[in-house]
Parts: sequence; C-alpha cells; structure tokens
Amino acid sequence: MKFVAVFGIVILTFVLSGCQVVEDFREGFKEGYERAAADAEEKASAEDPVEVNMMDKEEYEVAITEKTQEFIERLAKTINDMNQASVIDQQMKNEWYDEIDSMEQLTKEIVAMESKETYAEVDGVYEQSMEEFQVFLVHMRDALDKEDLSIIASGAGHLEMGELLWNRANSLLSLTYDRPVGDGTTTTADLKALDKNAGIDRDSVLLNVSVEGPELVGKWGRHEEDGSFQMGIILNDDGTYQGFANGESTPSVDGIWSYDYLREILTFEHEGGLRTITMDLQAFHEDTLQMMDLDTLSTFRYVKEGTEISDQTSEEES
Repeated sequence: MKFVAVFGIVILTFVLSGCQVVEDFREGFKEGYERAAADAEEKASAEDPVEVNMMDKEEYEVAITEKTQEFIERLAKTINDMNQASVIDQQMKNEWYDEIDSMEQLTKEIVAMESKETYAEVDGVYEQSMEEFQVFLVHMRDALDKEDLSIIASGAGHLEMGELLWNRANSLLSLTYDRPVGDGTTTTADLKALDKNAGIDRDSVLLNVSVEGPELVGKWGRHEEDGSFQMGIILNDDGTYQGFANGESTPSVDGIWSYDYLREILTFEHEGGLRTITMDLQAFHEDTLQMMDLDTLSTFRYVKEGTEISDQTSEEES
C-alpha cells in the first residue's frame, strides 16, 4: 500500500500550460528553488517561534492525521483553483492571499505538535514535510505579488519533496497506528491486508532498509527445483551491479544501482542504450526481497545466496 500522490498532475499542468515555456521553467528551476528556500528561512528567523504543543500518544495520532490531511486537501484545492482561473481579479487575489496565510499558520501548528512518547521520528519527518510546503507557499505568494502564476511551477521541487516526506511520515505513523484513509471507511490495516495477498510488505521495507540502502548489497537469486542456486542480481557496495539472464552463470548486463528511500525505488542504469530499470521495492527482510518492474509490471522474488532452501524461495511473475 502506497499513499496516492495528489499534486503531480496539477503541478505538471502548471508547467506545461503556464505563461512560462517549459525550457524557461527548467532553466530557472534550481535558481527558484534556492531563492525560495532562502526567503523562507529569512522569514522564519524573523518570526517568533511557535510554542510546542505537547500531546499524549493517542491525541497526537488523531490530531497529526487530521491536521496534515486538512492541509494537503486545502493546498491541492488552491493550486487547482489557481490553475483553472482564466481571469484573476483583485478579489480572487485577496482570497488566495488569505488562504496562503491560513495554510502557512496551519503548517506552524503541525510543526508545533509533539508526542510525549513513541513518535519522535514521525514528528521529525512531518516537520521536514511542512518546511518544504512552507517554501512552496512562498512561491505561491510571490506569484500573486508579481501577477505571474507560472512562478508557482518553479516551486515544484519543494512541493514534490513535501509530499514525499508527508507520505513517509504517514507510513511511519501507520506502523503502530491504524490510520483512516480516504473517506475514513478504510484504514491502513485494511490496505496492508490486501497487499499481503500479493506478497507486499511495505512495513518491512520501511523498517529494514535505511536511507542509502546498504542492506540491499549482496547476491540475490532463487533456488531451482534441483536445489541449485540461480543468480539473479549482484548489488555491490560501490554502487555497481550485475544482472543474470535465466540459467546463465555469467552476468548478461552490468551497470549502476541506486536507492530512493522516499519513493522506495531501486533504479538500475546502464550504458549502450539499455533502458533504465525502475523497481518498486515491495518487501525486504534480511534474506529475502520482492520488487516489481514499474515498466513491465513483472514481479521478482529473490533470496540471498546462502539462504536455506527451507526458507522462502523466490520466483518471477508476470
């Protein structure tokens, strides 16, 4: 179970249909990202710190879920309203200014929330998420100031990072709290139960794979019916890798691998025109892993070399 992205299509529409052409957006992206971050930092340093709102565990679970969901929904609506506007008058601008101010205050309230126990890591990731969204709000306000909504697109990096961090914080929270999702009739436990039927265990990835993914290093493959071990991939600690075709004892492809912990994605890159392979890491334990090729939707279940045959074996599914 992965939480659904809510901003990607909206911000892409801004990039492709705004007043600013795509190439201009790409050239100004880094500059805009850094400028907005500096502006937000300067603004934050000039303000009085928000008083910490210390909560019991159960109170925190409910409050952080409701407050962050409220923020996400309001931000998505405001972005969409701006994107859909054909003519912008002063009344609309004033309403958007007020909403941006209100959302900014909401991020401060979320940052101020802390649990008396259990959720230090969760709280830290939510705080990082809100900091990224705060920078994006600077872009939104700047766009209104200059009456050029294309400026919003230059904050896409902060918007995306804020959402990725929010998703990770939600996942960390759901390790011990059965969070409601959608309209509240479904919970994270329900979604995890559905995933389990497909061998997907995202909690195991969250718990067992760290930021750089060193735990993934090793020789991975499957046991054949005769008990022999067929190598699938070798992930080296220097970032290189080798891949093996079925039944082959020598590598048929080599390249470099990397792990994106926020997306829980393994990427394999090559020279010579071979496509970049992007794998969704769906489950990981010390001696087993499951991943799905996001292009072909093929699923790979591997065990680490040396794993006993009596343990979980691996297979490939289409």
